[in-house]
Amino acid sequence: MPRIRNFQTSFNSGVLDPRLAARTDFKRYYQGVAEGTNVLSIPQGGLKRRPGMAYQATLAGHSRLFMFAFNVEQTYLIAFSNNNIAVYKDGVHQANVTTTYTSAQLWALNITQSADTMIIVHEDHQTAKLVRGASHTSWTLSAITLTNIPQFDYGSGAEDVWSATRGWPKTAAFFGQRLWFGGSKQRPQTIWGSVVASYFDYDVGTGLDDEAIDVTLDTDQVNGITAIVPSRHLQIFTTGGEFYMPDSPITPGASAVKRQTQYGSSSVRPVGIDGATIFVDRSGKSMREFLFSWEEDAYTSNSATLLASQLISSPVDIDSRKGTPTDDANYVYLVNDDGTMAVFNTLRSQEIAAWTKWETDGDIESIAVVVDVVYFAVKRNINGSDVYYLEKADPDSYTDGNILQTLSPASATVSGLAHLNGEACRVRADSAIMADATPSSGSITLNRTATEVEVGLDFDIKIKTMPLNADFNDGPILTRYKRMVRVIVDTYATLGVYVNGTLLPDRTLGTSVLDDTPIGFTGIKEIYMTGWDRLAQVTITQTDPQPFTLLGLDVEVEA
Repeated sequence: MPRIRNFQTSFNSGVLDPRLAARTDFKRYYQGVAEGTNVLSIPQGGLKRRPGMAYQATLAGHSRLFMFAFNVEQTYLIAFSNNNIAVYKDGVHQANVTTTYTSAQLWALNITQSADTMIIVHEDHQTAKLVRGASHTSWTLSAITLTNIPQFDYGSGAEDVWSATRGWPKTAAFFGQRLWFGGSKQRPQTIWGSVVASYFDYDVGTGLDDEAIDVTLDTDQVNGITAIVPSRHLQIFTTGGEFYMPDSPITPGASAVKRQTQYGSSSVRPVGIDGATIFVDRSGKSMREFLFSWEEDAYTSNSATLLASQLISSPVDIDSRKGTPTDDANYVYLVNDDGTMAVFNTLRSQEIAAWTKWETDGDIESIAVVVDVVYFAVKRNINGSDVYYLEKADPDSYTDGNILQTLSPASATVSGLAHLNGEACRVRADSAIMADATPSSGSITLNRTATEVEVGLDFDIKIKTMPLNADFNDGPILTRYKRMVRVIVDTYATLGVYVNGTLLPDRTLGTSVLDDTPIGFTGIKEIYMTGWDRLAQVTITQTDPQPFTLLGLDVEVEA
């Protein structure tokens, strides 16, 4: 029987929708996978094990996370929970601030920031500001006194558009030296811009260029504003469509609002990445890229999830992390309502648009990126009780909820594990896999001394290729029964990987000292296969907390 070798050199299309299983006419079919769980797409084309999630602190309960940047070097994580704001720096708790925001209101909060001040808006609360004082532990929350509040006749004469009776602004953004508010409880379609360089003054005066702006969207239906985003232009997202203000500068006499697309936006705050503004559309089933097109002289809102829609489930939070000096990838993190996360690697110039799935032993509830560190609010069930942890993505760790520590001098006793009491944990000691251990009274005892120890919750990875197709002389073989003769795997610094259930050898007698910690294998390994199958998919798994990067796959098939 004829044989052919099928070499997949790139996974830059990421996980593909099951409904694409027959689209062999589509270039992305040959750069995608059917499953990609707990892996990340990398710009070079491969897939790697996602970073572990390192425990930072115990949260008060359900929490919503935001970044606060005082300056380039002083950045903070702000965790809103029921009637409280907790402030963290580098994962260490600094202060608590009492609030009146309840757990039920957390996801309707919107924030914007300038210098040392965070503006907080919610339609049921007077607009407030959180201000950092002279130190990391000094924070003050207070209501903002807005002056010259615009007036509107609600039917009984002119009155303030914002009040305890009429509600407060829902969204906010700084743009063009003005503080903009978008929508309120009873004026959902109106945008207000402050006096230039006087952020709390909304005096419209006689319409001079530097005076305040009051504009209501002129549409054929009520389009409640869900977000305003400062970007190339001031962008306005509503329940019924996407708009922008093209004038520069925007003044009372030049404040046109132009509708662009009509998908509508959910309440999840948009984020900017790779030149586009990413937003979740009104259906909650698609993420779109609001991107200016020079050819059309307008914004477009193309779906970024069309090829992987099964990974999206009514998103509740989103953030992005731009490329760093050590990692070129631009990632968008989309938190689903089922506690999973969809991660998007995007680099438009290189045609990279790859989704993968992230899941953990618990529920990811919120996300915030502080400069280039990704933080999560996670709900876990530990020893039969629900707990809420602040964790961060740690590329040097391989488990979740973990503590990675250096013991000096080397010791067999590992402490500081109270948050994992009663849970069966994976253990790595000096990069070697140890027997599982269950912390008690915050500690475990190893069967030998070690210096670098990681203790945390397990997670597995899984990659499954698309159904194999190739063109033989008598046509494509997608739907034929065929036999995978062998699978050749190209890896980088990898250990403990299984291919269709068979362990991929990564140590060779005569070249390794068995008492030494194994070193991740870089290079080519092959496994011979048996049996006939119609789909001929390769499944790669890893069940131990070990390094893993897949660069390519070469499958020899007989049909």
